[in-house]
Amino acid sequence: MPGADPGWPTRPIADTLAALWSPLLAVTTHHRGRDNGMVAGTGVFASVVPEAPRVVIELTKTSLTHDLVLGSRVFALHLLPATPADALAASVSLVRTLGMRSGHQGDKMDGIAARPGVTGSPILAEALTWVEARVVSTLDAEELTIFLADVVGGGRHRSGEPLTLGVLREHLPKEWAAEWAISRERQVDEARRRRGLR
Repeated sequence: MPGADPGWPTRPIADTLAALWSPLLAVTTHHRGRDNGMVAGTGVFASVVPEAPRVVIELTKTSLTHDLVLGSRVFALHLLPATPADALAASVSLVRTLGMRSGHQGDKMDGIAARPGVTGSPILAEALTWVEARVVSTLDAEELTIFLADVVGGGRHRSGEPLTLGVLREHLPKEWAAEWAISRERQVDEARRRRGLR
């Protein structure tokens, strides 16, 4: 790991960083007649002002959703349900559709139940909760872009616990887990290339 003391064990570093993952998020957007969505692992509440909430998300530059958010400056961030069992099954299927395929290769939103929100971003019918946001600032982070956005709306479809990476791994069918691993490896390889690490 760059910058780490070679005499220090790397497991505590990995354990600490793994604990920082948020629940899995579905991020959707709309720009110039095109809807798209993706799965993201980082979303953070980013304001101390309760009446003017903000969020931060990170989107990989290889994603069509990234490009559409840059163009539209809007997105919807969804928590997916892990409970009850039927909602979990729908969430796992949604993660496969939005997280293991590229919008560059086809319409990922086709067949997904959604309605336009106040920003025009699709609001997923299977979501637990969601917020919509307008981007106020971005930070280029080589392989990804960090978006700071004002929350302009939101809601709740159901009660339950949010889907986490750990729960997803426990319930992902074996063949889908293989797809996830291949997709993840492609993303990591491209991130390394963009950062000059290979």
